[in-house]
Amino acid sequence: MKIMHLLPALIAFALGASLLPAAADAPAGGADDFAGTYLASLPTRAEILQLHADGTASITLSDEVTAGAGGFTFSDSFGSWKVAGPRRLTARFLNLNFDVTQPAATFSGTAVVDYTYQFSANLRTIAASCRGRIFPPGADPFDPRSIPVVEFDCSYLSGHPYQRMPLG
Repeated sequence: MKIMHLLPALIAFALGASLLPAAADAPAGGADDFAGTYLASLPTRAEILQLHADGTASITLSDEVTAGAGGFTFSDSFGSWKVAGPRRLTARFLNLNFDVTQPAATFSGTAVVDYTYQFSANLRTIAASCRGRIFPPGADPFDPRSIPVVEFDCSYLSGHPYQRMPLG
């Protein structure tokens, strides 16, 4: 008799559960889900972000050879990333900086740039923010006691998400 009273509740539960999206329909958020090439296209510049499934990454910026933070030019950026939450990654990148105000370009330091990437539900776009610090030659950029010569952020990316490059 008790089973007959529970039967309507069990049927309603089973029907409701069948209407929920299957776990396979939602992005899993594993390394392979994030790996790919992304473009941030802004009015006066662009950036290409490459996330590799092994946790490494690179960024190329269109203004590397003209001017960057502190007025320095800089190299491509290389780094590593990790999952920090649902559709959220954190990454740390390094790049080399050069002072081109001298007759010959000279090495002027190393930048460490920490990014946070928040992916859209379909993993096709990324909202990015960052905090960067440039350290002078000879300074250990990983030593928390090292003092940067320049600090910057990526506020210019606000409203300009990275878009995943479609295949084909």
